[in-house]
Parts: sequence; C-alpha cells; structure tokens
Amino acid sequence: MTSQASNRTIDNVLKQAQQCIDSGKYHEGFAFYKALIKSAPERGDVHYEFGRALLLVDEFDAAIERLTQACQLLPQQHEALFALADAFEAVNSINDVDTVITFALSQFSERPEVLYRAANYYRELGQLAKADELAKQCLIKSKDTLLQSYIWLLRLNIEQIDHLEDAHNALLKILDKAKKLGERQADTDEIEMISNFALGRYFELDHKPEHAFDCWRKANALQFLMCDYKVDSLKALFDEIKSNSSIRNTTTNKLHSFTPIFILGLPRTGSTLLEQCLSKHTEVKTLGEQPIIANQVVPFLSHHTNSPYPLFMSELGEQKNQLLCERAASIYEKALSKRQLNSAFVIDKLPANFQSIGLIMTIFPHAKIIHIKRDFVDVGLSIFKNHFAANEPYLCNLDALSTYNAMYNDLMQHWHALYPGKILDIQYEDLVNSQKASMHAALDFCGLEGQQACWGKGTATTKSKTMVKTLSSAQVIQTIYKEGVGRHSRYAGYLAKYGLNEHK
Repeated sequence: MTSQASNRTIDNVLKQAQQCIDSGKYHEGFAFYKALIKSAPERGDVHYEFGRALLLVDEFDAAIERLTQACQLLPQQHEALFALADAFEAVNSINDVDTVITFALSQFSERPEVLYRAANYYRELGQLAKADELAKQCLIKSKDTLLQSYIWLLRLNIEQIDHLEDAHNALLKILDKAKKLGERQADTDEIEMISNFALGRYFELDHKPEHAFDCWRKANALQFLMCDYKVDSLKALFDEIKSNSSIRNTTTNKLHSFTPIFILGLPRTGSTLLEQCLSKHTEVKTLGEQPIIANQVVPFLSHHTNSPYPLFMSELGEQKNQLLCERAASIYEKALSKRQLNSAFVIDKLPANFQSIGLIMTIFPHAKIIHIKRDFVDVGLSIFKNHFAANEPYLCNLDALSTYNAMYNDLMQHWHALYPGKILDIQYEDLVNSQKASMHAALDFCGLEGQQACWGKGTATTKSKTMVKTLSSAQVIQTIYKEGVGRHSRYAGYLAKYGLNEHK
C-alpha cells in the first residue's frame, strides 16, 4: 500500500471517529482513535482530535497527554496549543496555561487569532494593560472585520483605551466595510451585532445614554433573531419542576469529602463577586460556572430512571433509588476531583442551577444554597448592554427577560417554601455596601469561620493566577466595584419603553 493510500485510509477512519464523537458515541469513537494512535503515531491530527474528544468527557489527564503529543507533531499549527491550554485550565493548572500561552505568542506572534486568544487570557487574569497591548497588536495584523469588531468590544470593556474616538471611528469603518463587501448574511449580521455592542459601550463611556441604548437595542435585536425558541416555552418546564418537587427523605449513607456551595440566581447579579470573596477562605475552592449538574448528573439519572428531568424527581424519594442518588452525587464529586478541586468546600456558581435546587438538595442534603439577588432594573441593563455567546432570548430581549424573571421568582418562592431556612438570600447591594456583614452571614450559613481575607482590603482582587471567565473579569480586580449599583437611573426610561417590567 502506498503512503498516499495509507493516509487516505487514516483520513477515512479519522472521519468516522469524529462522526461518532459528534453523535455522542464516545466509546466507539475512542476505539477508532486508539487504533489510529497505534497505526499512525506520527499523525499529529489524530492526537489532536483524540485530545479534543477526551476533553468533552472530562478525561483531562489523557487529553493533556494526547494534546502535548499533537503540539510536538504539529509545530506550525496553534490550534493544538490552545486546546492544551484549555486542558490545563480545566485542572486548575494556571501556571501551565501561562506557559502554553507564552509559547504560543513566541511562535505565532503574527497570527491575529493567537493574539486575540492571548488577550482574552490576560483579561481573565485581570492583567488588563497586557490584554489591551495584545489587542492593539491584533488590530494591526488582522484584516478580518468580524475579528476586529470583537477586539474593539474587548478593548472598550476593559477600559484601557486612551482616545475613545479612535474606537468610534474604527467601528463605523467596520460597519461600512461589512456592508460594502456584501459578506454572507450571517457574517454581516454578527459583525453588525458585535459592532453595535461595542458602539454602545463607547457611547456609555462618552456619557451619551440615548446613543448607547440605541446601539444596544440594535445589537440585541439582531441576536434575538438568532434564538431558536421563545421564552414562553419554558413555562411548562418550570411548572413541571414545581409539580415534581417534594421533600425527599434522602439522608445519604455515603459521607462526602466536601460540602458544595451553590451560588445561583439570575445572570449579572453579582455571583462572581460573591464567589471571589468566599474563595479567599482557606477551606474554599471554586469550580466556576460548569454545567456538571445539567450535563452529567441529569443525563445519568434520566438514563437510569427512563424519565427526563424533572419527571424523574418523583422517583428519587423511593428507597430503591437511594443508591442511585448516591451514585449521582459520586459523579459530581468525581468531576470535581478531575479538576483538582480537593477542598472541604467547593463553590459551583452556575446561575441557572436555580432550576435544579430540588435535585441538588436530594443528592446533597448538606449542600449550601446561596441565592444572590440584585435590583432587577440594574440586572436588566447589565444583561442588555453585554454580549452573551449563548443565543438565549431572555439575554437579548427585555420583554423576554421580564417573562423569564417572573418564572424565576415564582420558582424561587417555591424552593423557599419547600426548604425553609435552607436557602440564604444575599442582596448584591448589601454585599457591595456592607461587605463584612454580608460575608459573615454567608460564612456562618456555610459553617465556616470568619476570615478577614473574605472582606478585607482588596477582597475583590482576583487571586494570583486565578482566572475569571465571566463578563465581570474587568470589575473584580477593583477593590469593590460599586459603580453597578443604581446605574440603571440613566436608562430606566429606555428600559421600560422596550419591555423591561419587574412586575410582569
């Protein structure tokens, strides 16, 4: 067999493996990859694709091994380096992430996509000046109008630009160029969407609220068209969650090695600030926002009960399913262990976990649930002016957000009634203005002793080599970010006009 024919065969098998992974047939796909590793160990793309697939199932150590090999075999490609950085980040090995990013910059300093990825990395670390410097280099080297729009949005959000008018002029040119080039409709819509989010931020910094809101309105309208469902369709799910919830006699026999702390609520309510303050405690580590409950625990329980969530909840209180609950808890615990989160207390701050409080309390009766709340009009403004990668209708439409808020409030009232005294409410405004008192309340609720690091000077500053993946990354490096309290006052009329209604 010729080398060309052999490579063609390998390509076909690699394609089969990728198709298996795409369809969720991981066992079959991994069998293909393992066979390819034996027959073509010199093919870097095989190691790369296998490593990416391993990341999908949280096999981080194996993924690091494969991706490290891919980096050595594919020295002219940067994709494997960034996949390796993702793997190191997953196991909280930030020093290794830094090594990989630094190496990528040394090898691919002329590649705009590498510069942009590195700029985002340093933004997440809170090194904003370094992030902006890389973003500026990226603008010089990039000819891609979509990438340019994202770069300007990044620069405006981290507030490192000396001459704001430069951003305004550049964004207008990007919009004009996109229309003249007649690019594919999807690309043009995304360029217009991101550019308008960026222009809105420019006008906000330039103290022109009417112009800012008009740009955000245009950006959100474009993203709303990209959503594939209506928020009203969630009402049936929320009703099912309530009707399938009841107190479970689930004092699990297994003694878990940690206590989970779930911080939840609406997006943009201050969960990152609370997480950063709590994680200063010597006994606390943080998972960040990872959908382990939704992506691992729920599918496991659904499979073994032959019912979807939340319908399977009615079965979990039965004695015969006690072991099933313990296994579900072990799946969550194993996911934390894979991420090197071996601590007495671990924070899970995915806001949408408010939909799963009943499930959480069933498998972890000792879990600590902290519900963070914030003035809804400030929440509405913060959501409306920021771009979220997920095309969720309540994140890009004020009327949809108001509907979602009503369902959320109704469900939280249900949980409070079902679990009296088991859910701690913390108000964002209190956390900002009376940090010590709020942190004492949170620590007492969790059964933790007070430590001054949780409320002392510089509390909101991120730890050394700690990444903040949310939109709040630029705010949390400040001592305490108070600017968000009452910020809606300049925009209240516009917000109400376009559908924000707290009492819907």
